[in-house]
Amino acid sequence: MITTPFGFSSTAAEAAAGIDLSGRRALVTGASSGLGAETGITANALMPGAVVTSLQRHIGGSGGRVAADRMKTVEQGAATSVLLAVSPLLEGVGGRYFDDCAEAGVVDRRTGTLHGVARYAVDPENARRLWDVSEALLADAAGAS
Repeated sequence: MITTPFGFSSTAAEAAAGIDLSGRRALVTGASSGLGAETGITANALMPGAVVTSLQRHIGGSGGRVAADRMKTVEQGAATSVLLAVSPLLEGVGGRYFDDCAEAGVVDRRTGTLHGVARYAVDPENARRLWDVSEALLADAAGAS
């Protein structure tokens, strides 16, 4: 399990402090609403020199409710995304899930904590199938244009 010196209350500014991002690119997903939108705004402000692209599936997405003790500021909410985008601690790390600035543990059942990643999401066979479907969809889209 990968851990970092950051956690639940860390901010995006803390995660990006002192890191030179000149010539780097960052992609922010889920940018149509909620945390994704805020992360995109925060990333642009905190990542001088980097090219930040915000991606979205559709306009007007909706988010779920979060318990008051799990609510974060925008800066805290963006910390994990910014940390993953810029930290040398995670250079070359991919294909893993993170929450609160640390690698998420695998869970078989969701509990009230909202922590962890479902076992099916880290299954290598599922990943291979998703990759195959993604390639087919991209090929179809390229052929249609």
